Amino acid sequence: MNEIKFRKIIREDLADVFLLLNQLKEKDINTIDSETAWKNFKSNSSSNSIVCIYNDRVVAYGSIVIENKIRGDIAGHVEDIVVDDSMRGKMVGVKLINKLINIGSEKGCYRITLFCEEKLINFYERTGFKVNNIMMKKFL
Repeated sequence: MNEIKFRKIIREDLADVFLLLNQLKEKDINTIDSETAWKNFKSNSSSNSIVCIYNDRVVAYGSIVIENKIRGDIAGHVEDIVVDDSMRGKMVGVKLINKLINIGSEKGCYRITLFCEEKLINFYERTGFKVNNIMMKKFL
């Protein structure tokens, strides 16, 4: 396999990342104002997003959001993990998660959390995550 590379997301990655994210949840990309989305995204200093490049193509995306807790602790939240269908089963996702864990560690996180579907528990356990508590959501 050719070398895979990880790096911070750049503006030129947006279209590819939007397509990747549609593999998780379908959204009409034509309804997104890319300039405003990028401007708002870049102004959020708590988000640390990376892409995986393989054969000059974005094949994975993920983010860790850093939260400064009221008592001084720092927590990380992994978000939007997606690996292109063509790259699944090649350890790209595990490497992506490990890169995000490293970012969290460098930022001083005492814990990193993520939400996932039950069918993905085994995948995330390979990177050291354990099932803990119950997750609830309210969509607005």
